[in-house]
Amino acid sequence: MLNLSCSSLIFLGALSTAQDSTPQDREQRTPRALMVFIDGFVPAAIASTDTPTLDRLMQKGAWSLRARAESTTISGSGWSTFHTGVHWDKHGIPDNNFATPKTDKYPSILKLLKQKQPDAVTACAQSWKPIQKFLVAPAEPSHSGFYDYYQFNKDYFDERSCDELCVTYLQPLLAREPIDLTIMMFGELDGVGHLDGNRHYHAGDPDYQRMLHMVDTRLGRLIASIESRPSYASEDWLIAITSDHAGSQRGGHGRNIPEHREMPIIISGGTIVPGEIWPPPSAVDLVPTVLSHLGIKQDPAWDLDGRTLATSATKKPSAAIGVNLIYNGGGEEDRPFNGFVGQPDASIAGWEDPGWMSLIAYGSEGFLPVFNHPYASIGRGFFAANDTKNGARMEQTIDLTPIKDSFIQGCNFKLSALLGNRGPDGDSLRVHLTFLNDKEERLETAELQTLTKGQRRGATCMRYAQALGLVPPDAVSVRVTVETPRRGGNHGGFADNIELILQD
Repeated sequence: MLNLSCSSLIFLGALSTAQDSTPQDREQRTPRALMVFIDGFVPAAIASTDTPTLDRLMQKGAWSLRARAESTTISGSGWSTFHTGVHWDKHGIPDNNFATPKTDKYPSILKLLKQKQPDAVTACAQSWKPIQKFLVAPAEPSHSGFYDYYQFNKDYFDERSCDELCVTYLQPLLAREPIDLTIMMFGELDGVGHLDGNRHYHAGDPDYQRMLHMVDTRLGRLIASIESRPSYASEDWLIAITSDHAGSQRGGHGRNIPEHREMPIIISGGTIVPGEIWPPPSAVDLVPTVLSHLGIKQDPAWDLDGRTLATSATKKPSAAIGVNLIYNGGGEEDRPFNGFVGQPDASIAGWEDPGWMSLIAYGSEGFLPVFNHPYASIGRGFFAANDTKNGARMEQTIDLTPIKDSFIQGCNFKLSALLGNRGPDGDSLRVHLTFLNDKEERLETAELQTLTKGQRRGATCMRYAQALGLVPPDAVSVRVTVETPRRGGNHGGFADNIELILQD
């Protein structure tokens, strides 16, 4: 149980202090990694449950409790993304059917490591047969423990549960074998959440807490095995933990909503810079982070989607005069998807994105960009609602107090964006700005709108739009909202290069 609201944290050490060293010492150590997957991990449960192992890892390491899962929030896509480091449009597993897997082209990190280091020693323990068939077995790990979930799930809490058997299998290996990369996949927390019609899928549920405590204890046993290694002092260990989705009471998981798609990522050891990761990372970020720790340079042919995490301290940018206050206003933090329908939905980095606002690649079928704008580059993709019947939205709220003194005497704002739509569609999009005072009361607003179908004369196009005004002197924050109310079609309007700049 960790209270993250404390003003200071006591760093207890995720692994023993023997792992604390100078960069020069670390260069002489052998890098090793333990990747841990916890199915159905509700992030709020860390605060409500006795989890001393996870607490220590977070206190020493980098973390996010709002990491972004795959939009399907289903185990098949999430387990596969954990292994491959790519979204489901690449690995081909959007659900639990495994009907058209592309894991020959996008294999497990276990296989990627051996492509670069053929002599690497790898291990995996897990309980789901399709994952064993399509991802683990083709990677030919040096050690593989498979305990079928459906043969050992009569009682999640007994000593013959699949999670317990997996941990028991790995413990002696971690204590003595020269394993470079180990993967442990916990599956029973999700199982407990689903009991009694998903009644236990909640951070405050006693059974859910009991199972998370058991997961934490088992993880502690794996770490204790690592620390008992005779060679431990000459090794540099990284521990990386994430999930496939969270969940909600009675609702389980499987919806594209924050309660289902926001999950923990915790990384400790190596050269990881401690602290909360901002913007919240994505599920695809773990594979490149672990490969980097192991000294593996990414092969462009792997076509990984993620980025290496926690290489430096991160925090939300502070407001400043004369610069764009909107983070990721061009959507370039993540890969856009090729098309409007039947593709993953990107949870937009740096934005509050309740679901279905996504990133679409320029050049996707049916979109031929025609522009009238002053930008030299439009980047890889643009914002659009992805296959929704109810519209979509995302927003950012920017704290203006760091520059309050600059506009008390008067300050101008310029809100601008590229806005557009596809030829025959009558959908619309608006970018709305609202200045707020310290009581969250609305002070001043501005809005940009897409052209109507008639104004566009049925053309697929984008145009540059801007709104100018004065910043209210008693404003303390500003909220920028992008909305696409549905009026036909699948995707609403388009937006790109959204900017808000304040000038004295």
